[in-house]
Amino acid sequence: MKIDIICKVVDNYGDAGFCWRLARRLRQILSLSDYSKGTPHQIRLFCDQVELIPQFTDRDELADLAELAESAESAKLAESATASLTIYDWQMLCEPMSTNELPDVVLETFSCTLPTPYQSQITQALVLNIEYLSAESWIEGMHGKASLPANLGDIKRYFYFPGFNQQTGGLLDNFGPFPPPSPHPSEDGNWEIFKNVRPATTRISIFNYGGPKLVNFLEQLVQQNIPIDLLICHGKPQETLSKWLGFELIKPVQVQQLQFIPLPFLTQDAYDRLLANCDLNWVRGEDSFVRAQWAAKPFIWDIYPQADLAHQVKLAAFLNIYTTDTSAAMRPIIEQMMHLEAID
Repeated sequence: MKIDIICKVVDNYGDAGFCWRLARRLRQILSLSDYSKGTPHQIRLFCDQVELIPQFTDRDELADLAELAESAESAKLAESATASLTIYDWQMLCEPMSTNELPDVVLETFSCTLPTPYQSQITQALVLNIEYLSAESWIEGMHGKASLPANLGDIKRYFYFPGFNQQTGGLLDNFGPFPPPSPHPSEDGNWEIFKNVRPATTRISIFNYGGPKLVNFLEQLVQQNIPIDLLICHGKPQETLSKWLGFELIKPVQVQQLQFIPLPFLTQDAYDRLLANCDLNWVRGEDSFVRAQWAAKPFIWDIYPQADLAHQVKLAAFLNIYTTDTSAAMRPIIEQMMHLEAID
């Protein structure tokens, strides 16, 4: 089987991160499957910012990675006997393919729009439009439905909606059991980001969009008489915290009972370990949001804000599922946290 995954990065890292995790998971599934036994499977990931991909990957996996993106050449990851995973620059979609290169399945992620030269060659492929995750009930009626071509020459697509029940496409799962929490992560010599964590403290990871919401949260924490270590992920959270502190956060800093620990950009596997070893996780977008649920730890979802406030509808739909078995006393507290409001 030949599968093409098509990724166009809108902003941040979420689109590329999701597609990379999807590609790795498919490679694992196909490597273990008996489907077309004896015929190697091929997975190709096309991305318009392919240089982002190595950042999600551990060094062991990168050991088999050739040069990426700069010359628009493909980069190959360790090929098993049954499934290979290859990364290509977006521009490769605009070049002609031979018959044996044509895909059987195309995963067009987040309505990224296929280049015309590529679309004209894949008329025999099954094309799935992978949509954004939602808990809204209407997606159940749309999942698996075929599109109605808007223009002459458009190919038929089938909508694939990730979701939270069996009437949807479900959630992208793990490569195996989610990494368990370490009893003493700060004593693990291979786990550098926890080396500054203090014993007997509450641990909170912060991977959100920063801004006033994070500042409000920090000001609430300062008022609490609780020792807390905050592990601040690379990017917007560190930028916001640096402004709040009045200086650039480049090393662990203690403010009263709080300690702020800046983290480097983490690979996906390292990020999973971070989630597993924290007491509360702030997450955002889609990929980290799903990972937080697999970690089975309390979390706050900084849902991506939309100008028409559609994100509030999505958040309400998720909370309706998330708090199904929650006590009447706890439910409003969870809702306040998810809406990033002050908690009395």
